[in-house]
Amino acid sequence: MSPRLLVSVTGLGPGAPLAAAVALADALDARRVPVTWLAGPRPHPEVAAWATARRRLGEAVLLHGTRPEAEPGRPYRRLPAHEAGLRLTAALRSRDALGLAVDGFAAPGWAASPGTRTALAAAGIGLLLDDGGVHRLGLGGALVTSWEGPAVGPEPCRTRPARRRAEPDLVHLALPAGLPAATAGELVDRALAAGATPLGAAELLPRRAPRPRGAAGDPEQWSITA
Repeated sequence: MSPRLLVSVTGLGPGAPLAAAVALADALDARRVPVTWLAGPRPHPEVAAWATARRRLGEAVLLHGTRPEAEPGRPYRRLPAHEAGLRLTAALRSRDALGLAVDGFAAPGWAASPGTRTALAAAGIGLLLDDGGVHRLGLGGALVTSWEGPAVGPEPCRTRPARRRAEPDLVHLALPAGLPAATAGELVDRALAAGATPLGAAELLPRRAPRPRGAAGDPEQWSITA
């Protein structure tokens, strides 16, 4: 079976990073490849509006961490359930203040502890993106459904095929928002040419009715080519 291709984008910010993300979204829209957007726990209102608009198109938005990167704290891979739950509650409160709904969680560094999975499930967050792939969570944070494959960035040195024991189910391209759209397009084209088929993280969630792409008169398309 051919692997699935998941594209995630991190580093969303106001101004230039968001303008670059708009261009990247246009490039992938043209290829009919959905993007999974990763938004920090305290996003700028402009970023929250962008992420909300893309979510209304049927793409997934994941909470990227539970605290700003500059704040000290225990690594995500070592968090016990109680501490993870406290962090998650605070992050979701900030998200709620901006009206930004999220579909799942991705830990910076792609490593999430069993305690974090437990806290996510308790908070009703049923999707996790980590260094093992993308997973739907069940009771107690158990992995119910998974597409497995490591996250790889745009740099060739991040990929180490020689260490793989078997072909992965998932090709996860983890891209920064500032990556030029042409470069992102080349990486996606390469994966598609190798036989991967697009996967949106939202496919692992209960079905949402997406707003048709390119709907006339919809200002929330945020497209620089419309």
